[in-house]
Amino acid sequence: MPTTFGKAIRVLFVSLVYVSVYAAVQTAVEAVAGFMGMLRAMPYVSSGPVLWQVFNKTVVSNLFVCSLISIALTLAVYWALGVLRERRLGTELCLRPISATPILPAVVLALGCRLLVSAYAVVSSYVPFLRESAQSAPDLSPASASPFGLVLSLLSVTLAAPIFEEILFRGLVQRELLRGFPPVLAIAVSSLIFAAAHPLVFQSVFAFFVGLACGWCYYRTGSLLTGIVIHVVFNATALITESFAYLSPAMTAAGAAAGAALTVIGLLWIGSRSNVNKAA
Repeated sequence: MPTTFGKAIRVLFVSLVYVSVYAAVQTAVEAVAGFMGMLRAMPYVSSGPVLWQVFNKTVVSNLFVCSLISIALTLAVYWALGVLRERRLGTELCLRPISATPILPAVVLALGCRLLVSAYAVVSSYVPFLRESAQSAPDLSPASASPFGLVLSLLSVTLAAPIFEEILFRGLVQRELLRGFPPVLAIAVSSLIFAAAHPLVFQSVFAFFVGLACGWCYYRTGSLLTGIVIHVVFNATALITESFAYLSPAMTAAGAAAGAALTVIGLLWIGSRSNVNKAA
């Protein structure tokens, strides 16, 4: 349905506010972590209480634990502002019974995306600025972290981050954009915002396309569950990308072709099993 330019600007502004809240919280958490990192060099910290040392090593040394804290605080802010209650995201998460959610097609789509990204990682190694961006990516399994911190890191990457990002970028941002933009444009803009939230160029390129897949699935199913499954499987299979570095060019091309096929199958499978639900 045609919408006015003013309404489009308004929904875009609201969407950016949602993302800005998370960015502000994350910046504050990282600033506090940085300050605590400075304290680590002080004599009291090195010889202080055991509980303080464990907390300091777990939180300050682990980027993903800081992200986990940022997610929790951002959700608390959204709840305090009434955003989550207003959007009834708890209802949307279970809008369709789990038995009716296309989980298997979502897994197929996620594996297809992962294979494509793995091939993209190999190709990007020959592009200087992409190679430098990839090399500056944080380590997913920091050896310096405590066992407790490592567990929290894995939970952050494979569970908390996918759930939160689907709530934010699909449940809040895309849903808001659908109020003022045509579906295709709303999905594209939300994917661009999702990509921009990944500061490394190497990550933002494939984040845009993964965002398109999750956004389309959210629009088709009207439920965040499908996108969450895609996101969880995609993040959990990150080791596939590393293994591609040891494959021959022919095997890499075969992996890319298989990824493209699985992606198309997953998209068509989800599209054939679901009806468009109004996510606005």
